[in-house]
Amino acid sequence: MERFLSQCAKYIFEKHEHGLKDICLVFPNRRAGVFFTHYLQKMVKTAVVGPKITTVNELISSYSPLQKGEKLQLISVLYDIFCLHTKTTETFDEFYFWGEILLTDFNDIDRYLVNAKDLFSNIADLKEIESVFDYLTADQKKALEQFWGSMAVSDKKGFKEKYISIWDKLYPVYTDFKKQLAEKKIAYPGMMDRHIVENLDKENYNLAFNKYYFIGLNALNACEKKFFNHLQQLGKSEFLWDYDESYLDDLQNEASYFMRANLTEFPPPEDFSFNSSGFNMKKNIKLVAVSSVHGQAQQVPLFLVETKQQYKNEFDNTAIVLADENLLFSALGAIPKQVNKVNVTMGYSVRNSVVYGFLMLLVNLLKNKREAAEGTVAYHRYVTDVLNHQLLGQTATEASKKYISELKYSNKINVPLKEIDFSPLHLQIFTLPEHINDYSSYFLNVLGLLYKQLKALETSNMMLLELLYSIYQAVEKLKTMVDDVLQEQKREISNSVYFRLFSQYLGQVSVAFEGEPLSGMQVMGILETRCLDFENIIILGLNENQWPRKFTAPSFIPFNLRLGFGLPGIDEQDAMYGYYFYRLVQRAKNITATYSVVKEGIGTGELSRYGYQLQYDSLHKPQMLNLDFVFSNDPVKEIRIPGSGDIVAKLMANNSEEHPLSPSAINTYLNCKLKFYFQYVVKLPEPEELKEEIDGVVFGNIFHDTLEELYKPFVGRVVEKTHLEEIQKNRVWLENEVTKQIAYHYLKKKKPIKGEIKLEGKTLLIFENAITYLRQLLKIDKDLAPFTVVSLEQKYKRWIKIGEKSVCVGGKIDRVDRVGGITRVLDYKTGNVKSTGFRSIDELFERDAKAPKKEILQALIYSWGLGANTGSEPVQAAIYSLRSLFADDFSALIKMKSKEFFFDAINEEFEAELTQLVTEIYSEKNDFSQTEHIKKCEYCAYRTICRRF
Repeated sequence: MERFLSQCAKYIFEKHEHGLKDICLVFPNRRAGVFFTHYLQKMVKTAVVGPKITTVNELISSYSPLQKGEKLQLISVLYDIFCLHTKTTETFDEFYFWGEILLTDFNDIDRYLVNAKDLFSNIADLKEIESVFDYLTADQKKALEQFWGSMAVSDKKGFKEKYISIWDKLYPVYTDFKKQLAEKKIAYPGMMDRHIVENLDKENYNLAFNKYYFIGLNALNACEKKFFNHLQQLGKSEFLWDYDESYLDDLQNEASYFMRANLTEFPPPEDFSFNSSGFNMKKNIKLVAVSSVHGQAQQVPLFLVETKQQYKNEFDNTAIVLADENLLFSALGAIPKQVNKVNVTMGYSVRNSVVYGFLMLLVNLLKNKREAAEGTVAYHRYVTDVLNHQLLGQTATEASKKYISELKYSNKINVPLKEIDFSPLHLQIFTLPEHINDYSSYFLNVLGLLYKQLKALETSNMMLLELLYSIYQAVEKLKTMVDDVLQEQKREISNSVYFRLFSQYLGQVSVAFEGEPLSGMQVMGILETRCLDFENIIILGLNENQWPRKFTAPSFIPFNLRLGFGLPGIDEQDAMYGYYFYRLVQRAKNITATYSVVKEGIGTGELSRYGYQLQYDSLHKPQMLNLDFVFSNDPVKEIRIPGSGDIVAKLMANNSEEHPLSPSAINTYLNCKLKFYFQYVVKLPEPEELKEEIDGVVFGNIFHDTLEELYKPFVGRVVEKTHLEEIQKNRVWLENEVTKQIAYHYLKKKKPIKGEIKLEGKTLLIFENAITYLRQLLKIDKDLAPFTVVSLEQKYKRWIKIGEKSVCVGGKIDRVDRVGGITRVLDYKTGNVKSTGFRSIDELFERDAKAPKKEILQALIYSWGLGANTGSEPVQAAIYSLRSLFADDFSALIKMKSKEFFFDAINEEFEAELTQLVTEIYSEKNDFSQTEHIKKCEYCAYRTICRRF
């Protein structure tokens, strides 16, 4: 297979064998120049001075007396002029986004040599189009008529007037903007190019070379065409175009859109011949559907096996082309070790690096900092995200872990940043700048310390050091530019503008991979493939949204006006990418392209149009394949822990009068035996998490302890209605008590609580809820008064004999009181109590019930435990369910078969069932198995062990 660049090298060498130094070769990119040089070197037998090799952009811009301005600098100048002409009240921050759009439009206007005065004219009479725009084609005039005709009938909410009022000002804005830039000796790229080509006849540009060869170009703007025409008239230019007759002759194929015009306007030399009919030659083409975006890379080793006979360890033999450049690392990871040399032509974008991710966390910190009484504070997640980042993994690790643990324990939502001073690096990171003009210095200091630290640790990750260095240089450049604008133009910029610039500057940075460009397999993006030919090609990511690219820059200039004045749009972009595709595959022999069928985000999961064109509009019949992945989807094995003497010994060792088997533990066992094993046998701690708001458990503790404090003065005394009325009236005391309990249980303040406790946000709402429930509970108690408070939060327990052992069972009862000669065992429930009634004792002790009546069982165990202390007094179990307190028919008493009962009536049967259950728990023959009801596992602390949620 004869490569296009090889044929060009052969032709040029024959023409200029003894005068290579007198010619200039112009390519679409530098890589094409590198490949060309290699082909040319094969023909040169002696030492010679080679030709000048450059790109189109470099060639034209080299003649400009103006310097390219930075975007912020340009938009700052544009803002002043825009305000002058439009009298807008927009701030610079509000204008910045629109300034970017205007700058892009002005750039297009100049690169395509559009008459700006005509473009920004307000055409009141459509007949004017014929006379004013006589230099336009019939199609362009028709596009103008369509736009201004629709504007004439459009008046939705004054849109027409608003649009025209700005449109009329854009020409003076454009002219004054360029005038002021010229005075400052700076310009945007289009302005530089236009200045050069409009002065070709006036200026004495040093076109020093005898010949300028333009090789492998495609889409040309008007400035480039005018420059080429000038060289053509001087007899100094030759054009070597690369194309295939199959799509050149097909007027429906967008790939030839630019090439047909190029061949007419800039014809190649008559004696230049190259292979222009390779596309219809026999090819092995496969289009592979993959049900994973990154899984597409797994086609690479398969492709290399298939092309093993044709594979050569040469730079122009095999290429991996990434239509989706995010697949770079997936592709590199999929290349087999047998491939000795790989050259990555595209740089590694810092956007994909850990350093960029770390800096974005610092941006979040800066965006969300605020001043408080304790200094600068930030939301805890922004702080912990930074502390947990891998770049800080070897810096004061233990201090960081301890601090994060303290944050979780104390539920500190807003973190004072001055507390974080574990190391000089931590101190630098969390000493945030107050002013925007100090942001760049802040980032530079952090990056500098990180670099020194990693260098001192003698890390083997050289790429990380290179990333830090490259990003440091980009931020330095940003700092210089921002400082110039702030100082010279006295411009104030906001956080949003600075961080937009910060992201743009870093987004342009890429780190080159080490490698020899002229050896081994090539890994490249779409634009790097221009002019290059390979025998074996695998394209990863041939999806419709990736090739062609769908993004077009926003514009003030409507579509029909762009069309009318010859400005590029989506059609031209599609034509450009169409050419890239067909030119790449036209000489290749083995072509495999993968595409993802995953519909995710902007991904459509659809094969690119070029794949369908190969399938239906070409002589080729590509194989349509699927890349299947074999996943072992073994069902999760059941976890069952057999009982043993060791387990029983642990349980017995943990059981005493101080630590009895509690009703909560019994309910846990009935609900899920395995959870009981994790919690009470091996005592696995639940994961510690920072509670951003008061959860059910904490709210229950606050409520219980507040009630204990309210009724503590009445233990052993009769509570009258008047006592409760006094408590209800003393709102300040009630609120103070709730606040103290929130400070203790949620804010983790130590008793005695001192100083002012400030509640805010959701905590304040929960505080109000607690007050509401407490006042309603006091109202219910007032209706029952008088009653005697026997005990509060007192532990009651009894021993159960199982064989030769005894087990202590019991727990703290929220409240025991006596009403009308009846002792009540009262349990407060802040959670959801579905029912306070049951049918039989067996129902309460049912193992792994779908809807267990755990609240009832708990209250009855308390009643049973109290039995040793009450003698012959009748006992009733009751539940104060907060969610039912406001019901008209509220009743606290537990009912059996819908009837009230005294515990003595069920005591014997209940004790027998309880004894049987405790015997089972403490049996060596017992198995600790999972619940059958997976729904129960949803919020279980141990669900990840069981792999159920």
